[in-house]
Formats: sequence, C-alpha cells, structure tokens
Amino acid sequence: MLKSIILGIVQGLAEFLPISSSGHLVLAERLLALNQPGMLFDVMLHFGTLVAVFVIFRKRLLNLILGICRRNPEDLHYAGYIILASIPTAIIGIGFKDRIESLFENPQVVCVMLLVTGVLLFCTKFSKAPGSEESKASSMNWKRALVVGTVQGIACIPGISRSGSTISSMLFLGVNRKYAGEFSFLMSIPAVGGAALLELKDWLSCRGAQSAECMNSGNMDLALLAGIVAAFISGVMALKWLLSFVQKGKLHYFAWYVWAAGILGLIFIR
Repeated sequence: MLKSIILGIVQGLAEFLPISSSGHLVLAERLLALNQPGMLFDVMLHFGTLVAVFVIFRKRLLNLILGICRRNPEDLHYAGYIILASIPTAIIGIGFKDRIESLFENPQVVCVMLLVTGVLLFCTKFSKAPGSEESKASSMNWKRALVVGTVQGIACIPGISRSGSTISSMLFLGVNRKYAGEFSFLMSIPAVGGAALLELKDWLSCRGAQSAECMNSGNMDLALLAGIVAAFISGVMALKWLLSFVQKGKLHYFAWYVWAAGILGLIFIR
C-alpha cells in the first residue's frame, strides 16, 4: 500500500506540474522495483487527479454549465472548443492505443520524451502570449482548438507532459496565459475521463478471464484506493501551484527539472 501511495503522490504532482505524470509513473515503478501494476492502476490514478480538476474549477464549471443552459454565446463557444479539441485527442488515443501502451514498458523512450518536454517548456520563455485578461474572450478559435487537441493526443506518449505541451502550444499561438492554463485542464476532463472509462470497461470484461492480457490488467483493491486518494490530494496542491507559474510566465523553469530527470533516467534506469 505504501508504494501505491507514493505512486499516487507522484501522479498528483506530475499530472499538473508540466513534467509528465505517465512518464514519472513509469520511472517510479522501475525505481521502486514494482511489478507492472497494469494500465488500470495508471488510469485510475489519473481519475484521482481528474477529481482535483473538478474541485479547483468547480465555480468555473458551474458557471459554464449555467451559461450553456442559458445559451450564452461565450460559454457555448467555450464548450464547443473543448468538444472540438477532444476529437483529435480521441482519434489519436484510440487509434494508437496499443502502440502507446507498449511504450509504458520502455523507460528509455520515456526519458527521451522527457527531454522533448523540456524543450517545449524552455521555449515558452520566448513566447509573446499576453498575461492580462484583455484578449481573453478572443483567445481561442476552432483552428487553435484543433491544434491543441492534436497536441493533447500526442501527449498520450509517456514522457510528453499533457499540461506542459498543451499550455506551451497555446502560449506559442498567442493565447492569454490565464486562459491557456484554465483551458488546458478543463479540456482534460473528457480526455482523461474517457480514457478511465475505457480502461474500466476493459478491466470489467477481464473479470474471470485467464488470458495473459487480463492477468496483467490490475486489480481494484484497497491499495489502489489509497493511491487514488493520494493522487487527489497532491493534485489539488500541484494544480494551484502550476496556475500561479503559468500566469507569471515562468513555465520554462520546469524545463531544467525535466531535462535532469530525462538524462539521469537514461544513465541509471534500464
């Protein structure tokens, strides 16, 4: 159970900090000499951090829902952009599911992808994204939503930070920094929630099956629950911290850590 809690904390911190939660889970599992806990474990930890998004953005989500019900144009556009961004994410995530899952067993690939994430983060230092809310209403359009959704789909690769890559791409496109941070996490709701539901469906279909794939699918037990709770608590803390960094234009600070993690991983993890 202690190892599950540690992995939950790693997931919560790394999911919102732009350092790749999936990549850190792969490396942490290898460093802790854990048997591969299965995709159910990884995805359910993502579910724990997803709940953290609902908690932090509860007021924004409520206002968005009310605005949609009242047919407020701004809220309808916002919801439309989230749906539009989810399309390329779903196509990539579902279409390349098996190939992406195989990368979770290759820590060297994860480390290389961490180096790529570091480059993206460092380059935000030179972005010209506005920090004020003056251009907030016009920050997103359908083209940008498709680009960001595609980036989010690519971020299914372990080692590519979902939050780091999507926020970085929006900053490169000139999106307001506050808007970029908020939109990145709200657009994660259908992506992460959908992945969790699909994995849960696969796990339920494996109940009682004896195939090798099902034997490695993971189990819903007390240790997993403890990991989910740990991911939620650490996720709330990390999300508040990251939003502050994004609004101050200091996202590039995390590049140094990601580069260090990637290089050390390539040296010491086999």
